[in-house]
Amino acid sequence: MEKVVFDHTGFITPSLEGSVRFWSEVMGFDPKPSVERKGDWVAPFTGVPGAELKIAHLFGHGTHLEFIEFGAAGGAAGEPRANNAGTGHVCFKVQDLDATVERILAGGGKLAGRITTITEGAAAGIRGLYLRDPFGVLIELLESK
Repeated sequence: MEKVVFDHTGFITPSLEGSVRFWSEVMGFDPKPSVERKGDWVAPFTGVPGAELKIAHLFGHGTHLEFIEFGAAGGAAGEPRANNAGTGHVCFKVQDLDATVERILAGGGKLAGRITTITEGAAAGIRGLYLRDPFGVLIELLESK
């Protein structure tokens, strides 16, 4: 098998500006300047006819996130359920779970679950939960000991 190197995780957003604001101000990522992509390559690359993109790359916490706002009308609106096939999430280990949850909620995030203590497996005894960013991206938080 050829060498494969992980590069980034991307999310589609209805508001690039809003996503950049949340992930930089609330989650502590460093945003790089946003770019637009309108070339003839965009539609065949994405599989979306007439696609025009606004893209932001954010760096922090040892990872690289990409957010994309499509200029053309997108698919179905709404938040995918956590158990829908294809739904992904990002996970962060935090020292103060309660304070981090409050910061995310104050910054426009929403609860998807509630703070719960894991009772089995390698993570037994760790508190955590799922939340969402203002545009539906699932965020898992685990309290590090």
